[in-house]
Amino acid sequence: MNVLIQCLAALFASAAFGWLLAQPKQTMLYTSLIGLNGYVIFLLMGQTAMAYFISSLVVGLLCELTARVLRMATTLFLVSAIIPLVPGLGLYRTMMYLAQENFSMAVTTGVDTLTGIGAIALSLTIATAIFSRIRINVRPDASPAD
Repeated sequence: MNVLIQCLAALFASAAFGWLLAQPKQTMLYTSLIGLNGYVIFLLMGQTAMAYFISSLVVGLLCELTARVLRMATTLFLVSAIIPLVPGLGLYRTMMYLAQENFSMAVTTGVDTLTGIGAIALSLTIATAIFSRIRINVRPDASPAD
């Protein structure tokens, strides 16, 4: 039951963040489902640095694909869909350990958090690089014989 609640929270977090940023209504469902998919992959992979990388890569690729199909900007989908994967709790705990002067736990938690953030950044860059090489040339006035 706990996993179901986490998944619903990821779904609604993506939607709420999209609403907060005044994202177009026709993109909200796609954004929420992409965010949910990324979070489910993250949970299935055990919440490790590799889980951050793979789940963010999937989110990035799905956002790029959805943006191409709907002919919209990728950032409309990506900004809200990546929110469930951002390691905010790790950042909070790092600061809490620093305030408590528990420096060994602060360093451990901070390094894990920064590794996750780096994995997210790298995977989104890779997804963008993959799709930057794909060009779809569709002219509305072109006939099939052209």
